[in-house]
Amino acid sequence: MTGQRILIAFVDDEANILTSLRRTMLSMLDEWEMAFFATGPDLLARMEDHPFDVVVSDMRMPGMDGATLLDQVAKRHPDTIRVILSGYADNESVFRTVGPAHIYLAKPCNPTALRQAIKGRAALRRLMTGKELRRLLGGLSFLPSAPRLFLDLVAELRSPRASAATVAEIIGRDVAMTAELLKLTNSSFFTVNAVISSPLQAVRILGLEIVQTLVLQLGIFRQFQGAEQMARQIEALNAYSQALGDMAENAALAAGEPDEVAKAARCAGLLSAIGSLVLLGERQADYRVVLEKAQAGRPLQEAETEVFGADHALIGAYLLGLWGFSDSIVEAVTFAAQPSRATGANPILAALHIARTAGPPFPLLASPISQPVDRSFLGLVGRERPQRRWQQAETSIRKEVPR
Repeated sequence: MTGQRILIAFVDDEANILTSLRRTMLSMLDEWEMAFFATGPDLLARMEDHPFDVVVSDMRMPGMDGATLLDQVAKRHPDTIRVILSGYADNESVFRTVGPAHIYLAKPCNPTALRQAIKGRAALRRLMTGKELRRLLGGLSFLPSAPRLFLDLVAELRSPRASAATVAEIIGRDVAMTAELLKLTNSSFFTVNAVISSPLQAVRILGLEIVQTLVLQLGIFRQFQGAEQMARQIEALNAYSQALGDMAENAALAAGEPDEVAKAARCAGLLSAIGSLVLLGERQADYRVVLEKAQAGRPLQEAETEVFGADHALIGAYLLGLWGFSDSIVEAVTFAAQPSRATGANPILAALHIARTAGPPFPLLASPISQPVDRSFLGLVGRERPQRRWQQAETSIRKEVPR
């Protein structure tokens, strides 16, 4: 990002659409520096010496369409945030933008929704100061799945007895597959009246035929390829994340939060270690060094920040933010270890914090590291509901964990 202003390029072959975008985004001139292009090649030529922080492209354009353009942007400028606008929800359009696009918005696009989508990602970029890490995460299309679970899913999808429930059960045991599926189904290509927070909801919305195409033909999920020890660590992270998701959901329910908050807390818990999954998949050698430092007594987050410029919580939150997960879930993943650094009283964050402090130890470290509960933050959240409920939730969760 250059200075304090975000550099944004809009691409659309229809002049009236570009004119409308200019008019509706006038209020952002203090924060955004904008440029407008009629074709993808025009944009790519400009980006050779004038990179943009964000590219917003129409899907259907003559010559180079939006999917092809964003694919080229991803290859040449992976740290650029990529947004696709489409007035068509046909499967072909969705499939072609699964990899290159971070954000999917429907046309005609609500200007407020577009502004919020870009502003949210820009705030994360300010936290993620390392350009090399931003390039890694911006260019990341798929995450590594546990080999055993990946093979189980492929076998199930090819079985004549496969159902939404059996497929979702396998996906729900794998952090990478869950994140990929929720990323897609929460896009505006699939307009529903509620936020999708579970694999079963996602599979039911897409349907088995589309899931089969995504997995078996397009390869939306990627089987981990690497050392057997790393594969076991991915499986351990999956088990840990499932436990955190269960506990975060139970904590929210014990505190008297509504069901939608509890489901979102489960989603945050399941995805809270996704940053470690990224590092295991993309920076294996460096992450081994980090884990060795942590085993020797260094706090894990401190060792991660020293080597990568950010800890696994911020890395995961940045990726989830790029992929369009809600601000409340992204905030919960970011600040689960230090909730008082958050800006408000987020009950999803409170539930995940309780699960983190009262739940199982982080699986990649042989020696468990205890973390105190941030009672001042629980008191802040408890202003709307009696703090005692959150204390009861903590006690309830501690009883779930074998000692």
